[in-house]
Amino acid sequence: MTTNQFQHLIHQRFGRLATRYPVLVRWLAKRLSTDHFRGIPLTVLAGLLIVNVMMLSEIAENLVNAEPMVRVDHGFTQWLFQQRSSSISQLLYALTWLGSAYVTIGLTLLGSYVLYRQRKTRNIVILWILMAGVGLFVQVGKRTFIRQRPAQVAYYAETGYSFPSGHSATAMTLYGLLGYWLVRGRRRIRHRWLVGFSAVGLIGLVGFSRIYLGVHFLSDVLGGYLLGACWLIVGIVLTEWQRTAHKANVA
Repeated sequence: MTTNQFQHLIHQRFGRLATRYPVLVRWLAKRLSTDHFRGIPLTVLAGLLIVNVMMLSEIAENLVNAEPMVRVDHGFTQWLFQQRSSSISQLLYALTWLGSAYVTIGLTLLGSYVLYRQRKTRNIVILWILMAGVGLFVQVGKRTFIRQRPAQVAYYAETGYSFPSGHSATAMTLYGLLGYWLVRGRRRIRHRWLVGFSAVGLIGLVGFSRIYLGVHFLSDVLGGYLLGACWLIVGIVLTEWQRTAHKANVA
């Protein structure tokens, strides 16, 4: 539905409201329009961002107030510890490095080089803004909540505080953004689904590995996912905004 169609519909069904609040009706029409990115797409993304922030704040509040989530954290960690096997631990130990600072920085540099060769300099800026932003917010979160890791069941020694999980947040942001760009660049639906499922699976494995290896609690990973999703939404908004702005300049 275009902006003009929405305004016409409002005038038909709510004529008095449209006449009395024309500015509000025009604003709603722009927000609910499907003929440009600043309409429904941006509205939905903004709504998702608000929901993610609310959920992240709820997890943080439960963590600080030691509500039932803390019991769930310890119970789930102990259960996984009892089910832990040597072979799966070794596999997940290898996979968990995909969310480490070394690997993600390396992939960011590699991605920047590829984007430079493709002359997508704006995407390079978006990529570095997101990686710097999520890294900064992870450190702020860790120093705010000062939560200790479940060291008694840790598969290997890990430093730093526990909440939120930096590996999970970084994986969500980096692999989510790269996956989104790759999906946008594929014409075949089959390829899009393959890329999408691969990105989601990779993100899920990194987060689960942190809990299974006993270096994070469940809420740490959930908090990391939500934080990373917030920055991923920002990246999608910036990507689509610069895409529409480029089209407008070309036209």
